[in-house]
Amino acid sequence: MYQIENNYLFPTQIVTGQIPNFDKIQEPMIDWIEKYKSENNFSVELSNMGGWQSLSKQIYEDKGFKPFQEKIVNCVNALCLEYKFFRPLNITTMWINVNDENSYNVSHRHPNALLSGVLWIKQSKEMGEFVFDNMDNGYRDADVILNTYVDHLITNKMTPIYVPKYSDGTIMIFPANLSHRVDMNKTKEKRYSISFNINFLTS
Repeated sequence: MYQIENNYLFPTQIVTGQIPNFDKIQEPMIDWIEKYKSENNFSVELSNMGGWQSLSKQIYEDKGFKPFQEKIVNCVNALCLEYKFFRPLNITTMWINVNDENSYNVSHRHPNALLSGVLWIKQSKEMGEFVFDNMDNGYRDADVILNTYVDHLITNKMTPIYVPKYSDGTIMIFPANLSHRVDMNKTKEKRYSISFNINFLTS
């Protein structure tokens, strides 16, 4: 009998966690974001097609962020421990995203960062799903993927795209060079999230 062994190489670690009792701070966060947006209406245009992204990449310095800082940072710190780094980390940039009707984010990566993350504040599938694109192996293995049964691809995480599981109050951290995008918001409601980057702490 053949001694068959399967190996699936080079996995990428993605860590998710849920802020406890997020429903108690969800609406206050949205109120703060709308107030902040009205006072800082200029939008950065990077990966976002439509919608609004804060010019400031240090929104944690805004006094309106203070009531939420501990809950968010504590969750981020706990998730970072899952990477088992032997060097300390810190959040270097953080910004707000508001995707309204028909807005979306094209596939992109975050340069000059080790890890990136997102906190979903208010979202639904119809407001635009967060999608990882397998831009490297997906193209290299295109012939393999196109001729393989879908259930095998899904089971072994070999699909060219991946939609993680998340809900309001979920924080997810992933390698900053992993391509990702947000699909179009097909509703009249606003989709709220906060994104951030993490690097090794420098002395």
